Amino acid sequence: FAMSSATTGAYYAYMIEFTGFIPNEPEQFSCVSQKCFDLKSSFLLNSGEVNKTFYEVSTICDNGMEQGTDFTWNITRTTFAVDFDKVCKTSALSLLTSIYFVGGTFSLVLSTVLFESLGRRRTAVAAGIVGSLATFIGMFSPNYSMMVVIRLLQGFGNFTAYGGTYIWVLEFVPEKYRVYYNTWSMLIWTTGYPLLVCVSYFIHSWRYIFLALSFVTIVTYIPLIILPDSPRFLMSIGRVEEAKKVLKKYARLANVSLELEGVKLVVGENATKSESVSISTRLKEVLKHGALCLETVLQWYIWFTCCLLFYFLNYGWSSFGDTPYVNYLFAGLGEAIAYVILVPEINLFGRRKGMVFCLGAACVCFLLAMIPWRWNNVWSFERLMNLIAIIFVSDGFALVFLYTNELAPTTHRGFALSSSSIVARFAAFMGPFVNDIFGSYNIIKLAITAFLAGAGAAFTLLLPETKKLPIPEQPQDVAIRRQNQNLPNPCCKCKAEEQQ
Repeated sequence: FAMSSATTGAYYAYMIEFTGFIPNEPEQFSCVSQKCFDLKSSFLLNSGEVNKTFYEVSTICDNGMEQGTDFTWNITRTTFAVDFDKVCKTSALSLLTSIYFVGGTFSLVLSTVLFESLGRRRTAVAAGIVGSLATFIGMFSPNYSMMVVIRLLQGFGNFTAYGGTYIWVLEFVPEKYRVYYNTWSMLIWTTGYPLLVCVSYFIHSWRYIFLALSFVTIVTYIPLIILPDSPRFLMSIGRVEEAKKVLKKYARLANVSLELEGVKLVVGENATKSESVSISTRLKEVLKHGALCLETVLQWYIWFTCCLLFYFLNYGWSSFGDTPYVNYLFAGLGEAIAYVILVPEINLFGRRKGMVFCLGAACVCFLLAMIPWRWNNVWSFERLMNLIAIIFVSDGFALVFLYTNELAPTTHRGFALSSSSIVARFAAFMGPFVNDIFGSYNIIKLAITAFLAGAGAAFTLLLPETKKLPIPEQPQDVAIRRQNQNLPNPCCKCKAEEQQ
């Protein structure tokens, strides 16, 4: 119920594919100038019919034809690529996709402060409203520049709202249920694919698609307004009395009597803090505690790799043909399979070995995709391996959310998730451009992605297992956990300090 807002992630990330697409319909434009008619005559076949390739967008772009002057569109679905005259400027459309992640990066920089001061839930509510309003305003966007601002605001709102909601709910969930919660939240994300496809298929105007999605997204944030803050978070910043009130509310909900008068609440083995800690102090503590610093940096690389591979695959489906409706249904199906098998996978391997398995399997898929075997214009062995790879990459992407929240202590969990997400946003910004940069050099592209996945699997071996272990509350707990699992601590001095 609380994670219903996760569906908005798919809407925001991929709605440009359905609202700003390059037209590809038969006889999709008509000539109005002599220049266009002369060009059309050069495409005549012996039968007297016009070669279908004449109506491709490349004809317009390669011959410098101008909309309204040389031709008019006959398309059945509107697209802002036409309205904003960006049909021949695909890099501008790719930028709109990537600028969404720039907005996410800015939001996550700010959310690092807000998660620890304003709180997870309130930050998520405010950010969700920003994203929904931006989507609504997008319906009235008059030009490309305005759409850039809309995408920035969507990224700003969605990533902060999702991160805040995820941390907030996780702090309510006992350890034995965390993996099920993680899987459930990711499955909710995948429902965004068919919903987006259905909305875009039945609504032919890109402006009305923005309108419809704005109403859908705002409804999903209602649970955040109703439910209270996490008692664990409230205790960690010294708001003990408020935490007691929340615990009493949930006790009444569970029909349990709970008396907390005169009871001193503690966070784990450490007494509750008496006051809030600033973000600069959190940052200094990360640098001071070697074990926490090492694990944070390793998590950054894993987040970068999972995010780059995830968006490289999901923004590359158009290169295989078919319609975007079919391609994104396939992508959603692959991700749903990944999240369903996540629970038995984690139960079998644990968090650390599970991550090694996901990234290692993705590495193997990218290596096998180098085999040049094609069955027809749409299907090839590369496409098949990429469809399998998206299962393992999605699996790893889902697991890294859970893993990071269990690795980080409560005092720094907001910082850990926000900073990791910032690193991931840089990777997401690069993802849509990967296929454009390498073009037809598939071997180089697949070799690089295989190396990134393989290195991520190797680095994961330096992290501890968190299965069936309590969430650490303070930075010192991180060093103790590494010592108990015979993992190296980065510096003896820090290790000694943390043990004290």
